[in-house]
Amino acid sequence: MKKSLFTAALAFTACVSANAAMAADDELLVSLNDPMAPWLETRAYAKKMGASAEFRKMEGVAYDRVHNKIYIAMSAIEKGMSDDKGDIHVATNKCGIVYEGELDANNNISNLKPAVIGGPYDKSVKSDVVSGFKDRCDVNNISNPDGLFADQFGNLWISEDTSDHTNNALWRWDGKKLERFATVPTGAEITGIIVTTGGDVMFNVQHPTSLSKYPYNRGVVGIVNGFKANDSFKEIPVPTGDDIYDVKVAKGDYQVIKRVGEPIPNDIYGNRFGQVNRIDGSLKEMCNHPDGNMFLPITESGDEAYLYTNFECRPGNNSRVYMKRNGDHWDVLDGENVNFDSINGTWNNCNASVTPWRTGLTSEEYEPVAAKGGWQKNVEDMTNYLGKQANPYDYGFPIELIPDPSGESAATKVVKHYAMGRLSYEMSYVLDDKKTVYSGDDGTDVILSKFVADEPGDLSAGTIYAAKVTQKPDDSFDLQWIELARGNSADVYDAIKAVKLQ
Repeated sequence: MKKSLFTAALAFTACVSANAAMAADDELLVSLNDPMAPWLETRAYAKKMGASAEFRKMEGVAYDRVHNKIYIAMSAIEKGMSDDKGDIHVATNKCGIVYEGELDANNNISNLKPAVIGGPYDKSVKSDVVSGFKDRCDVNNISNPDGLFADQFGNLWISEDTSDHTNNALWRWDGKKLERFATVPTGAEITGIIVTTGGDVMFNVQHPTSLSKYPYNRGVVGIVNGFKANDSFKEIPVPTGDDIYDVKVAKGDYQVIKRVGEPIPNDIYGNRFGQVNRIDGSLKEMCNHPDGNMFLPITESGDEAYLYTNFECRPGNNSRVYMKRNGDHWDVLDGENVNFDSINGTWNNCNASVTPWRTGLTSEEYEPVAAKGGWQKNVEDMTNYLGKQANPYDYGFPIELIPDPSGESAATKVVKHYAMGRLSYEMSYVLDDKKTVYSGDDGTDVILSKFVADEPGDLSAGTIYAAKVTQKPDDSFDLQWIELARGNSADVYDAIKAVKLQ
């Protein structure tokens, strides 16, 4: 049963990954010659303009203020990155790599180089007969890095999304030493890794099997109490026995903040965590995929804060709770499920970040392919949600989550930033200039993109760039940034509404 449950999770991933493929120009609803193509078919347009569209599984993005670096996780190095064609031709590494790039005075990165290299990979390792899992990637090293977070102490936290470790792990890397801090039940993925302003470590248990130990037989969001991100710890061993079905941390205690299916405290509408309702209010599903976390402090100490959490299903979901520290644990005082009806719902909300002006930035992963033959099937889940035909161009953008500062509403305001372009957004990270944004594009044969806003603190207008890669002998990449287009969200929104669906 454990194997079949995990296989189902892999099938879900394969399904949404397929939507990230590029269709030929003559198959698209919007031609690459259309003036709005840079925003509606961003990846294909970037490739047409000379950008390198060969990256594979570009996942988390982290900004290290201590060392002034950007980190980008690529969970698997294969296919377009290692086929000896085009601009990129590095050796296959099924265990993945975390790359780093130094920022200059203008917040540009001109080179990416390997920082933490996964593996080695041993294809001869057989799957466990009972669980179906295997350790084909070295258990004392990263495997398929996904989430990244650079903390205020200069450490990089790396979480895994892998089927080549029996238990996915959370690692801390200080630039020299890699240490295993936590593991989650077999079959589950670690998501939502963040370090709060107070130095607390948060992470989620995504899509655990129903045979994991309670309460981890459903997706959970949690925080480690009694430990700060820069504390020393003895590395946790690789789990054995019953520990493979549990959450284990090297130091401190893991407290569950949210659990799929449980009531949201003091929610006005009586909703539950992971609950996805159709636009008519009827229940569609309970999403077992908690993903990116956004921690927005209310107080300077960070002992009171809003916590937003993505739920990565289709339609997507996001829950907000108010957290308050109470001695050695946290109380959850109230919360809500964010309402996305005003933007026709949201799609596969994956990783996330917090803007310098303290709002959340969620992401729509795997934009639906808008090909003439079959686009309706690609958005059938959203059509079910809406109760009418969904438009594929409505999805594949970053969305800002804004706790209402006016006092007019208790609910979160949602703003979709169409000006940033349409991609398979794993996540976007806004730098401290409040203008420059780097994003992960999670799919196969994808681009490295950058967005520069016209005005600080306003992502509704700006310029999209994509990187042209020149590979160096040391397997680093020199980057030349190609300007794709400058525009604003209002014009892109109007163009989406005007698309002839055929």
